[in-house]
Order: sequence, then C-alpha cells, then structure tokens
Amino acid sequence: MGNFKKEVLKSGITLITEKKSYFNSVSIGLWVKTGSVCEPAGLNGISHFIEHLLFKGTKNRTYKDINREIDLMGGALNAFTGTELTCLYTKVLYKNYDNAVSLLIDLMFNSLFPEDEIEKEKSVVLQEISGVEDDPSDYSMELFHKNFYGNSPYAFPILGTEDTIKDFSRKKIMDYYYSHYNPQNIVISVAGNFEHDKMADSINSHMDKIGSKFDSKTEQKKFETGKIYGDFFHEKDLEQTHFLIGLEGINRSDPDFFSAEVLNTILGGSVSSKLFQEVRENKGLAYSIYSNAVFHKFDGYFYIYAGVSPKKFKLSKKLIFDIINGIVDSNTYDGEILNAKKHIYDGFLLGMESTSQIMNRNAVNEIYENKYIPKSQVLKKIDKVDGASVKRIAERLFSNKSGRNISVLGKIS
Repeated sequence: MGNFKKEVLKSGITLITEKKSYFNSVSIGLWVKTGSVCEPAGLNGISHFIEHLLFKGTKNRTYKDINREIDLMGGALNAFTGTELTCLYTKVLYKNYDNAVSLLIDLMFNSLFPEDEIEKEKSVVLQEISGVEDDPSDYSMELFHKNFYGNSPYAFPILGTEDTIKDFSRKKIMDYYYSHYNPQNIVISVAGNFEHDKMADSINSHMDKIGSKFDSKTEQKKFETGKIYGDFFHEKDLEQTHFLIGLEGINRSDPDFFSAEVLNTILGGSVSSKLFQEVRENKGLAYSIYSNAVFHKFDGYFYIYAGVSPKKFKLSKKLIFDIINGIVDSNTYDGEILNAKKHIYDGFLLGMESTSQIMNRNAVNEIYENKYIPKSQVLKKIDKVDGASVKRIAERLFSNKSGRNISVLGKIS
C-alpha cells in the first residue's frame, strides 16, 4: 500500500492519507455519507442547504474571518453535495495544513446556523433552483431523473424544491444535521506532502474541542432504485429540443466497472465516440451530444443527452438507437476498444498529477468499496478490458429494447 494509511480516530472519524512528497500542496476533504438520496421527501434539499450554511459563521469565526483566512493561506475552500455524498474540501500549501484542518473542523462541527442566515439562504437557494429551470440542458436533466426514478429517492433533486426549501426550520435543519453529520459518518481524505501521524494529531487536537451532540451512529440504508421505462414529453417553447435517453447501469463495485467505462467512452464519452462522430460530425444533427455512465453505491445507469432542432428530433433519436443497437448486435472493433482504453488510461494518469484528484479518488474508494485501490491495480484492470468484456456489458445493459427511458423537453415537429 506504500504511502497510503488508514486509521479510525478516537472521535470516530475515519482518516485516510496518501503521502506524495513531490507535491508542495495538501488536499483535505471531509466527506459525509449523506446526500439527496438520504433525505425524507419533506426534507428534500436539506443536505445541500446545510452545505451552504456551513460557510455562514462558526463559534470561532465569522463568515468574513473564514474568507480572509483561506485567502491568507493562498488556498481554495469549497464544498459540494451529491446524491449520496457531501464534501467540504480545501487545498493549501503543506506548511498550512494545521490551519486548514482547524478551519475545516470548525466549519463542519461549530457552525452556528443562525436564523437570519437560514432565511437569507432560502432566497439564495430558491434563485439557484430557478436558475436550473431557466437552463434547458440542466432542467431536462432534472426532469429526466424524476421520470426515470419515479418514487425512488434517487429521483429527488439535489437542490430540493421550492416547497421543501420554504418549509425548512432551524429545528428541522439541526435534527438532520445531528443525525447525519456525526463523526462516525465522516471520512477525512488527505493527499500531498505531509506526515500521517502529524495529520492525525492535528485532527484529534481540533476534534477534542468539539462538543458531542451528535447521534452515535447513522444507519446506512439500501434505497429503492426501481426505474421507469417509456417516453415522457414536457412541451416548452424552446429553440432546441433537449432529450435524454436512460439505460440500465451497474453499481460502482460491479466487476464490469471498467468495461462499462470503456463502453461509455466508445458510445459517447469522448469526441471520437460513435455518438459525437455520427450524430454531430457526419450528420450535423446536434451541437451537443454525449453519454455518461453514473455509478451509485447500490445502483447505476447510462444516459445519453442531445440538444437538437425540433425538426431533427425523430431522426436523431432513430440514429442514436441504431448506434446503441449496433454496439449490442455486432462485435466492437478492437481499434475502438484500444483507443477508448488509452483515453481512460492516460486521463487517469493525468489525474494523478493533482493532490485533489488523489484525495477524491481515495475517498470514493473508501466509502464505496471500503478499500484502497493502488494506481497499478487500476491500470491493470483497464488493460484487461477486451472485446469480449465490452460485448458482455453492452448486452447486459443495452439489449433490452423496452428498458429505455426517453425524456424530452421542448417541441417536436
């Protein structure tokens, strides 16, 4: 395992570190195992809302102090909320690691959640939701998730809805916070130039000052992931018709993970992909078209997005389905597989040039697979993908022609 170390600290936080002495930076991420899928329907959006509130002041720092402190370190401080995870992270020079730890711990465990900031932030998030609805590509994606996942919590928008946001009270926020943001539900991932023991000592020292109001344990549930197949049309007066095609997928720990990555790259994950070359370059039907493979803890899916002229929707849809069916019905050319593997292989190696990417990768591997996956093992798994494994995963995911969801936003001629 080389420079990778894992330790469960006395606070209950799991610390994973990977030392890279040739970097001058350290990337630190506090990963909470909660996101929109963990929320009851009436609290949809609360994880993202809490993420916003973490920056509004703590017992030790005003919001101006927070901004000033990270500026003086010359670093970056940010956060994001996803379907299954929330992350608060920073990147600083290694000499500032203790100050960075102090700041992150303070934000995560000492935030005040003041009433006036809660009310102000409601307005901010409602504008964020409106912004999604004003952007057809973003809004079509949100509609697709609702159509595709139906009553599953995977259908919930990460931002929440206007109704849920307006209904948030400080009590609801604090109840959710204390039950989901407890130390036992957090992984701290660190990558860069530092010593593991010093990092552990720093976290322990700052956590010793935190009061214990958190629930002792958060139950990790397996969520309903049933999908809905069929055609869904949302008419809107737009210049373009935006549509998504949802297909079956796999979870992150599936043995065919890397074969699925190669399949996606061949289908629409790069500018040399079948979708980009055939639909955009050869036929000129779409300006924007791509595919993506999404991997959750218990579920996954493929999707294809395209923005086309309303008059070209039917032709574009037919061509896309012809391409999908063609991959299933025939053997993919070895040259395409080789090029896709090179694209993934070299992109992975480029990512390892960043402490942020290493920190992210280690955290996701720990949370989803409970293990460290060394670089050499990833490269070997990419190398092992061949025509037979791509054919197998294509048949597994794409062969059911009735198992497809089409979500359309715009006009159809």
